Amino acid sequence: FFLMIRRPPRSTRKESSAASDVYKRQLLLLPVFSFSQEKVYDFVEEDPSFPGGMTAMTEFIVNHVEYPEEARANGEQGIVFVKFVVAKNGEISHVGIRKGATEALNAEAIRVVQAMPKWIPGKQNGEAVAVNFTLPIHFRLGNNDAQDAPPKPLTKKEKKKLRKQLKKAEKKAAKQKKKS
Repeated sequence: FFLMIRRPPRSTRKESSAASDVYKRQLLLLPVFSFSQEKVYDFVEEDPSFPGGMTAMTEFIVNHVEYPEEARANGEQGIVFVKFVVAKNGEISHVGIRKGATEALNAEAIRVVQAMPKWIPGKQNGEAVAVNFTLPIHFRLGNNDAQDAPPKPLTKKEKKKLRKQLKKAEKKAAKQKKKS
């Protein structure tokens, strides 16, 4: 597959009409690289599917997602929408992010999709075709994970309240020490 581009004139001086005609016919052929010549559909009669269906896909994702430590420590959560192409042979390619959450969660979602087995391809007019697909992957921290996350910074009001409580406790401890 080549892209044809007409070469621009080399000079502005007036050339003879014969030379000009020869020049106008010269074309520059540039190769255009494409990983796939096949048409990729957005909508098809029969959507591609994960082998075993949605339940199997959910199980695959749950078993293969490794929540990034950085994201866990920062309390990061969200939904990552991963886009990819299911080729007519079922292979997954052109994996990317349609809408992301954070860098760490996006990278993990891409890793999981790239690790997926071949899918059952989509069909158009009874033939297997390449189809664009978007898959949402949810990242949620459980109660135990949220406890491991760093505490939120205190507000000025909370700091003031804690200082008062600390002073009261110190005075009480000092009184008890004097009594004993």
